[in-house]
Amino acid sequence: MTIDPTVAWTSSLLLAAVFVASAAIKFADLDEFRGALESYRIAPAVIEPILTFALPLLELCGAIGLMFASWRAFAAVALLALLAIFSTAIAINLLRGRVYIDCGCFGPALRQKISWWLVARNGALAVLATIAAVPLAPRDLGALDFITIALGAITLAILYAAANYLLANAPRLAALKMSDA
Repeated sequence: MTIDPTVAWTSSLLLAAVFVASAAIKFADLDEFRGALESYRIAPAVIEPILTFALPLLELCGAIGLMFASWRAFAAVALLALLAIFSTAIAINLLRGRVYIDCGCFGPALRQKISWWLVARNGALAVLATIAAVPLAPRDLGALDFITIALGAITLAILYAAANYLLANAPRLAALKMSDA
C-alpha cells in the first residue's frame, strides 16, 4: 500500500508544526512541564526529571525527522508511540476520576484540563502520523504540489489550533452559560 506524496507530506508538515510547538513550549518552562508530569502520578518520581527533558526532546526529534524522506516513516512511528503514551496517561487519570489536572500539552500557553476530547484529539494526530508512515506512491512533485502541501498544512494547523482553543476554553464557556441561567 502506498499513499500520494502530497497527502503524506501535508500530514508530516502539520505534525512537525504541532510537535515543534509543543516541544518548544515545554523547553521554555521545564519546571512547569515537570509539574504537569508529576500531577499525572504515573511515572516514578525518580524518573520524572529525565522524562521532563526526554519527552520534549523526543517530540522535537520526531518533528525534525518527519521533514526528511529517509526518516519520515521512523519519525512518524515514534510520534505515534508518544501519542499512545500521552493518551494512555490521560485515560488512566480520567478513569481514576482525576479530571482537574492540566494536560501539559502546550504548557502555560494553553492550559487545559484533561478530557476524553484530548484522547480523541490525540487519536486524530495518530491518524496523521499513520498517514505519514505509509510509503509514498512513486511520483514526482511539481510546484503546484508544494503549494498544495503548504496551504493544506497551514489550513489544518489553523483548524487544529482553533479546536485546541475551543477544548481549552470549554469549561469556562460552560461556567458562563451556568451563570447566565
